[in-house]
Amino acid sequence: MGYSTGNIIVTTLHVLSAILAVGGVAFLRFVVIPTAADLPEAERGPFMAKIQKRFIPILHGSFLILLLTGLHHLGRLVVSGLAIPGSLIVKIVLALVIIFVGVALTIPRGFEGMKAQRKTWLLFNLILALIVVYLGVSFTHG
Repeated sequence: MGYSTGNIIVTTLHVLSAILAVGGVAFLRFVVIPTAADLPEAERGPFMAKIQKRFIPILHGSFLILLLTGLHHLGRLVVSGLAIPGSLIVKIVLALVIIFVGVALTIPRGFEGMKAQRKTWLLFNLILALIVVYLGVSFTHG
């Protein structure tokens, strides 16, 4: 399949959005949350609120771009008549799970049980993200 400038731009946006989302979640899980835990309780809430206010639009924007660029790539594959490999279907399903967990942890209301286990769910999402990246690379280079 040939790659036009437009497709290269779409792929670049897809990869950059994944970097922002995955890198941001890794930073939250391994830097921000442990740092917040060391703060006095009176400072912890306002600190996390400021982090969330800045990061949630970046995360949700990244998810939106990933969905749109992923649909573009999938549509291009379907239009070309190529078979959709099972690894790509697994990648898509895992990516949707990652987005679901990310949104569930960041919306103002609901999913309180998940939010109470935020560190565990963020780690879960990071593991899924590693699998998705591996599947993406293996699909592209397979």
